[in-house]
Amino acid sequence: MFKLIFCLGLPLFGMTQVQVYFPKTTQKEHQRALTLLPNGQILSGSSEANIRLHASNGQVLQKSELGLPFKEIRDLAQTPNGFIAMQSHDSSGLVLLDNTLQIDTIIYPFGKRSGLFLDGICAQENFVFLLGDPIDGFFSTFYSTDYGLHWQATPAKVRANEAEAAYAASGQTNQILNGHFYFVSGGLTSRFFHSPDQGATWNTSAIPYLSCPTCGPYAMAIANEQEIMTVGGDYTKPQVAENTCFYSNDGGKSWIAPKKGPSGYRSCVISAEKIYYACGTNGIDISKNGGKTWKKISNENALSMTFAGEQIVVSLANGSWLLLQH
Repeated sequence: MFKLIFCLGLPLFGMTQVQVYFPKTTQKEHQRALTLLPNGQILSGSSEANIRLHASNGQVLQKSELGLPFKEIRDLAQTPNGFIAMQSHDSSGLVLLDNTLQIDTIIYPFGKRSGLFLDGICAQENFVFLLGDPIDGFFSTFYSTDYGLHWQATPAKVRANEAEAAYAASGQTNQILNGHFYFVSGGLTSRFFHSPDQGATWNTSAIPYLSCPTCGPYAMAIANEQEIMTVGGDYTKPQVAENTCFYSNDGGKSWIAPKKGPSGYRSCVISAEKIYYACGTNGIDISKNGGKTWKKISNENALSMTFAGEQIVVSLANGSWLLLQH
């Protein structure tokens, strides 16, 4: 059900943009978790722990309120058995939902509610990869082989450097592709991690983001095993356009800075038919040449994105969505 739909004519950017509003639980509610479903519908998870099923135009078809103890949902993953909703909090947990969005199981990776901040979850068939901040000097890396029902730590631990962690911004710091696990870190050190064997071994490389407690890659898109895109910067300085993107054409062994990067800090990046979109606090950028150059297409404060058919669906900080013609 819509409250309001209106079209934004932005000849400056030369792209049709439609902004969609729908009822919110609170004025501050917004969605960082967006997942495109095979039927073209979109699943969202909100800052008020609400799960919504949307039509491709944003219309809310169904809503599920998770309630306490889940104060918000930061990331979502789909498996053949249903969905997994991930909370990012000082004692993070997971909610397994069936295909009707009913709660099936509540899971804590350590077996009980304990100190753990989760950053991202991703799934491919029966495999699920879960990433959390370091504990006792090691990243919290978990995997499941049964659609998220049972979890164990990856066979090999990944040691974190001083003041190094992953960012939960849009749930895009970790990915699965063809059974391989990937994630990126930031802070005083920014790195790329790749495991070809579900966490039994890890390969790493440095990504040349600036070193600071809030610097580094906040999101990653993997087009294929060779082409990898990262975006980020420093969220405390959203207008600074330097060091906001690095990409690799050799599977993460080396990293290249764009000739012209995104227009500021970016917290999400997606690949849509060989075109990249990146969004953040001061707008949205597009790259049509593999990340070599970027062009700004919107000034909206954007949190997350997904590609749905002929349009890009963008969730905004004010709780609305922006639909961009692709």
